[in-house]
Amino acid sequence: MTMPGVADVLGPQGPLRDVIASRLDTIPYQQHQYDDSHQLEIGVGIEASGLSILPWSEENILSNSPLILVRDVITDTFDPLWEDGTFHSIIADAMSGSDMHSRIKMPRFWLPVSDVAEAIRIMVIENKLPAPSQPLLMTGRRPWWPEAVYAEAAHLWNRYSASVEGTHDLSTLEEPPLTPLPRGHGNIARPNLDHIDRHMRNCGEPHGWRPSGSLRLAIMRVFANLHE
Repeated sequence: MTMPGVADVLGPQGPLRDVIASRLDTIPYQQHQYDDSHQLEIGVGIEASGLSILPWSEENILSNSPLILVRDVITDTFDPLWEDGTFHSIIADAMSGSDMHSRIKMPRFWLPVSDVAEAIRIMVIENKLPAPSQPLLMTGRRPWWPEAVYAEAAHLWNRYSASVEGTHDLSTLEEPPLTPLPRGHGNIARPNLDHIDRHMRNCGEPHGWRPSGSLRLAIMRVFANLHE
């Protein structure tokens, strides 16, 4: 007999919802704590009674339930509910050797989907969801300019291609070159992560909000899906 999970994950099908649901399924089921009628209802892309996970926007979002806002998330395949295609477009251009689209100019605070799912799993285990009146913003800590993402992706793609073709040389084996920061890089508006940092410390994370997902690994996972 298959035990029900601790959470009922609702919302449109897509890579973000799938990763969150899969991560929550790893929480051990405890009969004395959960049963079918007391599953935590989580909405991914929609509001739900237990926890709502919605895309961040510059407009204030109000919710009657605990709320997490996700910004600049990276999924393996493009998910139009959560992103505008910028990251996948940069990777596709790097793979083809094309110039980046001219509209891609501003830095983004990229956050691998695995970090979103793991943080939510920790909150559910600790039974410490955000207060309905205090939504949590989840996003990366480091600003990534598009030129830097492109350079990283181009280097990784050249290294992968050289491995497949057996044509490695010094340029494919060394680390990617540093990309100069654009003028005015110190003046960009950074997201306020104090709230999510305090919340994760309250959940027992000694370093607070410190996403551990690798951008390099995220790029390579996008490679795998674009190259199929």
